[in-house]
Amino acid sequence: MRIGRYFTRQDAPGVRASLGVLVLGCVLPMAIVAAFLIVDFYERGRKQLIDSTVTQAQATIASVDREFDSLQAALLALGTSRQLHSGDLAGFHARARTALGNLHADSIVLVDPSGTLLLSTRRPYGEPLPRLPSTPLLKRIMATGRGGVSDLFPGPLAGQLIYTVGVPIRRDGTITMTLNATATPAYLGALLAEQKLPATWRAGILDSRGKIVARSHEPDKYVGKSATPALLHSLSLRGEGSLEGRALDGLPVYTVYSRSPRTGWSVAFGIPIDELTAGLRHSLSWLIAATLAALALGLLLAWRIGGSIAHSVRALIPPALAAGSGEMPALPPLAIREARELAQAMHDAAASVRAARAHSRESEQRLMLAAQATRLGIWVRDQLRHEIWVSDTWRALFGFAPGQTLAIADVLGRIHPEDRPAAEAALAQPQGRYELEFRIVHPDGAQRWISSQGQAEYNAAGQVALVRGVSLDITARKQAELETLQKQKEITHLSRVAMLGELSGTLAHELNQPLTAILSNAQAAQRFLRQPRPDLDELREILHDIVEADERASAIIRRLRSLIGNQESVMQPVLADDLLSDVLHILRADLIQHGVTLHTELAGGALQLLADRVQLQQVLINLIVNACDAMAATPPAQRQISIRSRRYGKQWQLAVQDSGPGIPPGQLGRIFEPFFTTKSQGMGLGLSICRSIVQAHQGRLWAENGSAGGACLHLSLPELP
Repeated sequence: MRIGRYFTRQDAPGVRASLGVLVLGCVLPMAIVAAFLIVDFYERGRKQLIDSTVTQAQATIASVDREFDSLQAALLALGTSRQLHSGDLAGFHARARTALGNLHADSIVLVDPSGTLLLSTRRPYGEPLPRLPSTPLLKRIMATGRGGVSDLFPGPLAGQLIYTVGVPIRRDGTITMTLNATATPAYLGALLAEQKLPATWRAGILDSRGKIVARSHEPDKYVGKSATPALLHSLSLRGEGSLEGRALDGLPVYTVYSRSPRTGWSVAFGIPIDELTAGLRHSLSWLIAATLAALALGLLLAWRIGGSIAHSVRALIPPALAAGSGEMPALPPLAIREARELAQAMHDAAASVRAARAHSRESEQRLMLAAQATRLGIWVRDQLRHEIWVSDTWRALFGFAPGQTLAIADVLGRIHPEDRPAAEAALAQPQGRYELEFRIVHPDGAQRWISSQGQAEYNAAGQVALVRGVSLDITARKQAELETLQKQKEITHLSRVAMLGELSGTLAHELNQPLTAILSNAQAAQRFLRQPRPDLDELREILHDIVEADERASAIIRRLRSLIGNQESVMQPVLADDLLSDVLHILRADLIQHGVTLHTELAGGALQLLADRVQLQQVLINLIVNACDAMAATPPAQRQISIRSRRYGKQWQLAVQDSGPGIPPGQLGRIFEPFFTTKSQGMGLGLSICRSIVQAHQGRLWAENGSAGGACLHLSLPELP
């Protein structure tokens, strides 16, 4: 089968182009992999830098929290002053001024719950002090009872931006005032400087509202302003993270931030984007330069080497044409070793072609002789051109004249009308390899059986281009098969007749019951009729009983006639449990005569089989009768047969279990062989015929010895879809 198509000289790529593609295919993937590794290394370094910056931001906000904690601790210690609790505010003012020298603060103030400044170290004691316009920290301390830190706000005394750290002062368990330390952003600016960040980085400390309290660059310009909206939005979503954007001065930065969960203040570090990507840009620039240089060198070498190869290949075209026709070509001088080896191979191939042609002619002659000897007809059908080639033997098989032009319609016209639809379907859409058996009718009316095998061949488009095959006359084989089937049918029928002969005594007893009832009822009716005034109602009941007994006898006779008849096999839907019930009715008297106790466990439901009812009845009767025979030496009280049916997947399964001695292990695999029997009077055909019938129904029949003794015959048949 051909795959693809042959390139013409115009659309096929040249050697130079192919080598150029090879160079590109080698260099570019390596460059891409290198770029991927560089980017991956950059991403790893970038992530590591960001992670370390996050850690530093966490440490910085922790330092800010410690600064606030130290102020709160100092204020709490100062709040225990005796002067403060005794109401000596003048003495406390002097002590607060002394303590201020040890604090990172500009002043210490005392505020009452109403927001009135009681004293401030910025003013001499007793000098009037302004009322605070807004006291959010005071309200928070009064509400929570804990110290805290305010946001950045303009100080009422100094007139500059400050923040306050305050603690509550209690008297008798009640907060009577707050003690506060105020500080300017310069203190926190010094804390930022201690982090020793790169000079190009932007760093800032923000209060809980996002106002800048301290900044590493141009603090005088940006302290007191809000951070960028993007940073404020991220801070509102999570307490720690990173984002890409611009700083307030317009510098593109990657910002890393961390917020204190206690105060709500935050620290943000801005890493310039150019610094993050500078190493990547430098590495990629070198990679691009190296890739371009490698491509230029590789393409140059490909051009030169490709030219040499192309010259050698073109020089081999005339020798190749000569070798194809079987001539001995002249070998040209070539610069490439492989080309010289190819030229020598062409020379050798020319000699091989000559020998192959001679051998092919000899093989064709042998094939034709073999086909003629076996009367094997050969045919080839061109699906695209709608042409047919056939051998003379094939023409003789189908009854066509030697020179007669043939078409598909002519061939189909010779096929028997009953077999023609299957042949038309196979010829219309051949799929791979197929095989058909059909009858043909010669012009003189003679019928022959033909076996035809074909193999489809496909073109590049996936269409069937050719179908090759052979045809053989199998009439003799078919006649032998039909004779064998007829013999098998006769043997099966004789087996049924013999089986019914064995049951004749019990069947006569079965018929005797309804016949005796008919006789008794008829005699009773005669007696009633001799009376002067016979009871008509009683006569009607007697006649009704006679009709029922007659119908019972008719049913028994119908069952026997269906079994003993030799009609053709008919496959039809059959209810599995009804079929089994009919068999048990037939064998009821025989089971009683043998003293067998019967246990049944039927599947129930409307499970149907596609089967020949009579043949399956023969199988079931044979299995049950064999079970009875197997218990001939068993005491009557112990003779038991268990019959179980069930649905298993898409199968109907039946098990017939007896309580006899079982099957000897050495004979378990032979009981289905023809003429093998363990009975003294048996022919050994019953189970063999049963297995043949079951296999014809696409089922399975097998035997096992039961775990508690006795033999068990299993039957499995497919359920009707």
